[in-house]
Amino acid sequence: MKRCGMPVKPLRPTRLDGLGSQGLNTQASSSTLGPEWLTEAANVVFDFQGRLGPRRGIKAISKTVAAPIKSIGEFIKADRTTAYYVGSGSAIYLRDTSTVPETLTAQSFASSPQTITDSNWQWVNFNSEFWGIQTGHSPINLTGTTWTDVIDLGTYHAPTGVTTFDPNCALGDFGRMWYGGVTEDLGTLYYSDNLIGEKLNGGAAGVIDLHTVWGQDEIVGLASLMDKIIIFGKNNIAIYTGASDPSTMALEELIKGIGLAGRDNIVYMGADLLFLSYEGIQSFSRITQTDGKAPLTDISIAVRNTLAFYLSTADLTTIKTVYHKKEALVITLVPDSKLAYVFDFASGKVPKITTWNFATAPLCGVSTIGGDLVFGSTTYIAKLDGFSEVDITDTTATNPNQTACEAVNGVWDGSKCWSSTNRLYNYTWSTAWLDLGEPAVTKILKTAYFSYTGGRGSATSLSLYVDHDSVTPLIKNFNLAPAQDYATYGAADSFYGVSKFTSKVGPVEYKVPLGRTGKVIKMKMVTEVVGDYSSLVSMTLLTKQGKIR
Repeated sequence: MKRCGMPVKPLRPTRLDGLGSQGLNTQASSSTLGPEWLTEAANVVFDFQGRLGPRRGIKAISKTVAAPIKSIGEFIKADRTTAYYVGSGSAIYLRDTSTVPETLTAQSFASSPQTITDSNWQWVNFNSEFWGIQTGHSPINLTGTTWTDVIDLGTYHAPTGVTTFDPNCALGDFGRMWYGGVTEDLGTLYYSDNLIGEKLNGGAAGVIDLHTVWGQDEIVGLASLMDKIIIFGKNNIAIYTGASDPSTMALEELIKGIGLAGRDNIVYMGADLLFLSYEGIQSFSRITQTDGKAPLTDISIAVRNTLAFYLSTADLTTIKTVYHKKEALVITLVPDSKLAYVFDFASGKVPKITTWNFATAPLCGVSTIGGDLVFGSTTYIAKLDGFSEVDITDTTATNPNQTACEAVNGVWDGSKCWSSTNRLYNYTWSTAWLDLGEPAVTKILKTAYFSYTGGRGSATSLSLYVDHDSVTPLIKNFNLAPAQDYATYGAADSFYGVSKFTSKVGPVEYKVPLGRTGKVIKMKMVTEVVGDYSSLVSMTLLTKQGKIR
């Protein structure tokens, strides 16, 4: 006997290829974005195949210091070796990378040093010397192994009309030092004599009065590109050409209505120069064009409003941007909000954007010649390494001897025991509101299939939202597979090998039953990072067609 009734609708697989592959977009309406965009991307990076995975952890590598580390500088010596100097409170430390944990050795000054009240130095390499620049302080100079205040150098010549020379920013290029942001005259650029960074009067030293160019604006930062010197104000940018000879230097262009959001937010990336404006990250590649008059390129347009919000509420002197060449990442640290905006240029000129969140926010960073990304924190030096957040503490009081120290996996150093603690962290991503290509059709969501590599048993949570209801999701919890003994992508010493971005697990498919109905859906995935990398390989949704409405 034949049964009457409606035919059973078939199950239909929908594969979400390239899920999240374009990165974060908080600027466009979530209802207009495709699956290649994310509306949340916290602690997310993209591996060499463009797949979603977690950033590496922040690993403490130095002994502790008493005050927050607000600046780290890389001194490139004449023989091309390097040394790293750290600003912390009223002290300057030399970083000793030969010890474990690294030692930070306090530096002394020649003559009668000034009273240092903060550690927010801008470090400048010039003519085999190292300079420290900080508002409210006279510049400091390292020649050989001796630190000296610039006013104590025998060759110092103060600029005419300046009682206290305390620039906020400097640049060492074109055979001289350039200074801006002097408290007594915020709108004048001072430049030194040839190869004598402290000689600011006489010889070939001089000044450029920006008041006649941009009015009452003040100099915030300095940069160079080709034969040009770029002078950043809060609200304007002046570009001078012919900087190799200041006597014939000429104003090439004044860009009005856009300025630099904080001194330490200029980075060089190949032949381009990027800077942080109050609206977002801008590119100066336009000045390499023939006419040099094309608009600046806003590379953070996909997150413009949210980034501008954080800038509007932050102390701009604390925001710092660093370019990590090894992984082609431009990272803007916003310590007030314990986050960073990360622009990934590995795949081309248009970056993929994510955010990184921190329990303890890095205060500064430097990408070393050796390829490390090193951060300054509230009490120690850290670097991007491994897949755990590693804190280090002085536990002398509870472990007074070497035996007790080593019993808790500490490192014994003379009379002190230093122990580390691994903290887990999560990486999180969320899709936009997706109609799966059928905006008028109700979908009966049956099953989600995820394919992952790695994870070592990481606890993972999938939240499914339907029809713009962001309050009452369906939540499904599962664990990624435990570790195996084989590698998937490359050897341990390869850049994207086991030691960095490849797991020892996978790919493994996970079947997650659903049970929701809606015209549009949104998914959020939270994955715990437990010491190993994981990445999303593919996602397929199994649905039935519901009503057309």
